[in-house]
Amino acid sequence: MKHLIITIVTALLVGCSRNEITIANSGTNVWEKIEITAGGHKFNIDKLQAGNYKKFRFRSKQEGGGLITAELTGQKSELKFGYYTPSLTSKDAILLNNYSRNNFEIINMEDTFQTIDKIIIEKRKNKDSPALKNTRALEQELKSE
Repeated sequence: MKHLIITIVTALLVGCSRNEITIANSGTNVWEKIEITAGGHKFNIDKLQAGNYKKFRFRSKQEGGGLITAELTGQKSELKFGYYTPSLTSKDAILLNNYSRNNFEIINMEDTFQTIDKIIIEKRKNKDSPALKNTRALEQELKSE
């Protein structure tokens, strides 16, 4: 009887393995048509305003990597991320930026003490720094050439 209870509890704990993906807009523009696939699930966000985020919690149904696609001012970006399996959990945040060369940044939330709100605030408060403004100006010059 004791072994049966241990087996049931173990099965329940493995079945409770949950993943969490947070999609956060740490930029200044609106991201649109956001699609996330991970662990056999597909999630959609029509629009994500600057400074906002959305969390998805799920149990993996199958093994495989994740993929996010999103549009910013009509241009589509995509990124492969993570690997999901039914027996392991993960807790990741994907930051959508619009002021750097790479539109996506992944943060393992289990490795940080900061909340997603604090991370977004930190990322957004530096958006008007002189160095960043110069970088943006150089990017625009390079694009026009």
